[in-house]
Amino acid sequence: MSKNPVALKIAAPYARALFDFVKETGTLFEVTSDIQNIQGLLFKAKEVFKCLQNPLVSNEAKQEILIKVASKKLNHETLQFLTTLIRRNRINLLSTIIFSYLELVYKTA
Repeated sequence: MSKNPVALKIAAPYARALFDFVKETGTLFEVTSDIQNIQGLLFKAKEVFKCLQNPLVSNEAKQEILIKVASKKLNHETLQFLTTLIRRNRINLLSTIIFSYLELVYKTA
């Protein structure tokens, strides 16, 4: 997770939007489980996440990688959120967004 205050400031609205959306749709448990699994994968599949964060890799290639690696394992809402991060060139903030999201979940528990 980035300790950079700018990264935290950018990541917070994404985390909040995801949190509010999953609460509204009743998928908080499923998406939070996905997010926790992704957090674990950050340490196990470092090459995949390096590729997703590499600015030289096209967004289309990043989406293909994400779909091949995780589409069958993730909830539709989680996959859609990750795809949005790719399209908006924010996938590089994934670990910071995860931290901010889980912080919101644990505060409301």
